[in-house]
Amino acid sequence: MNRHVFIIMIILLALAACINTTQQESATDPVIESVTLNYSQANKSLFISAEVIDPQGRDNIASVAFRLYHKDLLNVAEESLFPDTVLSNSGPPLDIIQEDNFFSYLLDSTTFVGNEDSFWVRVTVQAFDKDGNSSEIEEREDEFKPNSRPELFLFDSPSNYEKGDTVIFKVRATDPQGVSDISSVYFSVLQPNGNYKGDWELVDNGLPFNANLWIEQYFGDEIAHDGIYTNTIIINKDNELQGKYTFYFMARDIHGSQSDTTEKIITVPGVHLLSPNWADTLRPYQTYTITWESAYVNKVTIQYTTNANSSPPNYQTITTEFAVTGSYDWEIPYENSANCKIQIFDADSTFRYDTSDNSFTIKP
Repeated sequence: MNRHVFIIMIILLALAACINTTQQESATDPVIESVTLNYSQANKSLFISAEVIDPQGRDNIASVAFRLYHKDLLNVAEESLFPDTVLSNSGPPLDIIQEDNFFSYLLDSTTFVGNEDSFWVRVTVQAFDKDGNSSEIEEREDEFKPNSRPELFLFDSPSNYEKGDTVIFKVRATDPQGVSDISSVYFSVLQPNGNYKGDWELVDNGLPFNANLWIEQYFGDEIAHDGIYTNTIIINKDNELQGKYTFYFMARDIHGSQSDTTEKIITVPGVHLLSPNWADTLRPYQTYTITWESAYVNKVTIQYTTNANSSPPNYQTITTEFAVTGSYDWEIPYENSANCKIQIFDADSTFRYDTSDNSFTIKP
């Protein structure tokens, strides 16, 4: 073999060995797949997150360090350095999910920019494994400008409704940063008994109401993305509550800022029988006190039946009383039946009524 050819072959083999060794070493280095920055003006917090992959597995990652540079967009010309620290993978409060591939850190933004709502940050992130290998340094920068919270205007809602009605709520929501900045529009309600219920979503997707598909997408919106958010509700006709309902409407943006609360009071008339409501045995000529609750009703008519198991039952009128009294002393008639019930209704509107939940017995 020619001496020169032999030397060239030796050199090529050496180069190939070096390249192979470099590739093997490189394959052991951790890799930073992505770096994200999320700022919440409402919470005055900056969330830093990096997805890190190590060829030897997540348990081989020793640490993920970051350096944060920042400056006030308005007043400071040069960037400042936040003290060096590391991203966490141990779960809340600094991290989201413990022991996954995402290393995070939640900072109080006032510690490095005061109370300014407008600032610029640059972060560099580097991962190190337990074998002494390190990733390339990844960098991400962003500027965070002041965020104005959304505004909400009640567009359409009833002032009163009846049990069993289909009720439509519409609100107009705007945001200085644009409609895409609005993350949700919703409402809750204070019931007459003092309990809160909610939150219910209002939507702006243009999908018509469908009572058979009782899910968020079919709340009865007319035009998609017009800034008018809608919710359609079928009120339970057997609801035992009546009186004043207070509805609270709110909007929230993607930064966590919330609009002022818009309040609407809606009155619901009705009557609810309190007793008799259970299986009991009453005697003829005894006095039994019938009791009820009512709201926005003038007078109530009280009736009884001895054939509640029939369809329809045959009711006889006992009396008509002012609703505000809330009770009536009934002298039980001479009957012999195990299928007795009381029915009470608004004397001016017979579809506002309530009936004993269970049959009771009148027995001599």
